[in-house]
Amino acid sequence: MGDPPVFVVDEAMAEAVRRAFDERSEWPAVAELRHHVCIDDNVEALRAVRTIASWRRSPAPSK
Repeated sequence: MGDPPVFVVDEAMAEAVRRAFDERSEWPAVAELRHHVCIDDNVEALRAVRTIASWRRSPAPSK
């Protein structure tokens, strides 16, 4: 097995993956991730989806 894929996740991509994960489950979220990056390995794609799904936006700082 090679090195895990490296890619940058912007907020729009993270939100799309989280939405697919929350509304439809892991595998549709993997499909959504693959719309944005090329990951052939299912294990790595699922790992990435689970990681992205665990990220939540921080609340805006109080002024």
